[in-house]
Amino acid sequence: MLASAAGFAVMAASARMMPEIPALEKVFVRSVIAVVLTLWAIRRADVVLQSTRPLMLGLRALFGFAGLWCYFAAIERLPLGTAVTVYNTAPLFAALIGVLVMGERLRSIQAFSLVFGLGGVALIKGLSPGLSLSGVMFGLGTAIFSAVAYSLVRVLTRTEHPLLIVLAFPLISVPLAALLGFNRFVMPVGYAWFWLVLLGVSTQIGQVCLTNGLRYHTATRATQIGFVGVVIAMMLGIPIGDGWPGLPQLMGAGIVFWSLSLGRK
Repeated sequence: MLASAAGFAVMAASARMMPEIPALEKVFVRSVIAVVLTLWAIRRADVVLQSTRPLMLGLRALFGFAGLWCYFAAIERLPLGTAVTVYNTAPLFAALIGVLVMGERLRSIQAFSLVFGLGGVALIKGLSPGLSLSGVMFGLGTAIFSAVAYSLVRVLTRTEHPLLIVLAFPLISVPLAALLGFNRFVMPVGYAWFWLVLLGVSTQIGQVCLTNGLRYHTATRATQIGFVGVVIAMMLGIPIGDGWPGLPQLMGAGIVFWSLSLGRK
């Protein structure tokens, strides 16, 4: 789950470096790279491409596609820090789904650590004044769709091979992104190709590690560990122009790690 958080942090930084590339085009390129890498891994692992829950796999892929599209759209409309903060409300929705739908237990100390960790995220990234309403809605859409997708992955890992779960996502995303975004395609120029490839590879790492991590954690706990990605993103922001973190950001990082230790008790 920590490796997944790092992968998604690199993904967010890569997306930020390409403001001229539309969100759906980023989803499309990321998905094509994911299909190639996953099929290669499946061949190496000699995995049989057969599912006992094809409908649930399809739903996981649809919710994952919607979440990724909303995330890139939110980054286009909001400061990166605000988009990341809104996205990281996902554990709250995952907790609600886990308790109401999946029968997972959420003890009071875990609920407290979840909210406390979200406060740490807000300290690190913050909420900017004069926010775009559409940007906030896309950010909340990311959180909700991702929470549903993670909960479905949690169920699927009981019967499906992790690589098959990972493959279903881009197989659905490639045609959907192409169909919905073909009229806004922008030919990448120069370093944009590098950032697109890095975005695809880092997201693939994040997805594979997430799928494996959800075999051992509840959806609530797993998404809460994702808070660490905000700390990693803060460090990545130094070389790309965000500057060095101040005292509030460092306090927020400390709160995030403290909340994770509280959640284990």
